[in-house]
Amino acid sequence: MKKILALLMLLVLSFSLVACGGGSGDPSGGSTPSGDGGKKKILFFTAFIGDFGLSDMGYRAVQEVAAKYDMDWTLVEYGAYDAALAVNSFWDALETTEYDYFLGPTWYIEDLIDEAAAAYPNTKFIYYDVGKGVNWTAQNAWGITFAQNESSFLAAILQSLMTRTGKIGCLSSDSPIMNDFNTGWLAGVKYARKEMGLDVTPLFSYLSETTMSAVYEGQNVMYDNGCDAVWAITAQMMLASCQAAEEHGGIENGYFVMGCDYDQWEYFKGVAAEDSQSAVGYENIITSITKNIAPIAIEIVESIEDGNPIAPGNTVYGAFENGVGYLENDNFKEWCPADVQATLKDLIQKIGAGEIKVPSYYDFNSYEAFEAYRDNVDADFVA
Repeated sequence: MKKILALLMLLVLSFSLVACGGGSGDPSGGSTPSGDGGKKKILFFTAFIGDFGLSDMGYRAVQEVAAKYDMDWTLVEYGAYDAALAVNSFWDALETTEYDYFLGPTWYIEDLIDEAAAAYPNTKFIYYDVGKGVNWTAQNAWGITFAQNESSFLAAILQSLMTRTGKIGCLSSDSPIMNDFNTGWLAGVKYARKEMGLDVTPLFSYLSETTMSAVYEGQNVMYDNGCDAVWAITAQMMLASCQAAEEHGGIENGYFVMGCDYDQWEYFKGVAAEDSQSAVGYENIITSITKNIAPIAIEIVESIEDGNPIAPGNTVYGAFENGVGYLENDNFKEWCPADVQATLKDLIQKIGAGEIKVPSYYDFNSYEAFEAYRDNVDADFVA
């Protein structure tokens, strides 16, 4: 495990150095717009880049938006997952210059949306990873809420259709957004069993901590209990999943894993090309369960720039709207049979048509109701 931890630190450092190159922003943590008065300015605000997750995705998204509309972009990192630090840095960043657009996750600042919009009426605020049920009155703020329960539903169906042992696993964390992932995954298993007639047994567990060693050990416990297809819902610790799967025979023997948030197979393929020992087992990532920040952010900006803005407020983007889903990259096409691919596409259409309603953690009236659903594979959803 020391080797795994060392590799992770190396990759985080490498990614951070790459991310600091180019652009008009100051990725050092400060905020220094280029000063070109002829260009619009967009601010990207997050805890830190190099997280192999939503911060990195937003960082790439803001650069795509800036390139498409010839804007100057600025990166501000507040440096740690700390509420007080995030709030103070948020106001400091907005005071540095007059931005036309803001993009960033709502972590720790969701209570400030209306206040910030009123203080900076000429700035269009675009927030992502907003919680379901979070709303505001501001007319210059747009929210992107991901229906991660729907993509998790599809992940469980994929596992259920492709398992060779008949047992599938999921490792996750106990928090509201993560339990929304978990609810969708459990719903997928239940649907596979009840509606598709698949003989599949799920094994679900919370991680004791979100670390490389915990993911590696937790996944091995699931393998030891007969699972083959295991999904650890953590983008940052993907290499631990990859190595555990590799040690059990890899994707060719049914031990595949799934990435989270973005195309981790493609990313680690590039890492492995530089050093084959730095991404052991990345080939076992059959797909990544995604949150598609960039295309939605571009859609919102495009609507504003074209003078026909999408209605402000917090909007949920699901699998049918391409807000969430799975990646059909080369590895997916190689290992996922055509009939399985067709089934997944059909289910997305049924979700879009309302024929399938995937329950959300936010639909439960209490944590106890969620526990009852979680702990009994035959339990139906009851709010």
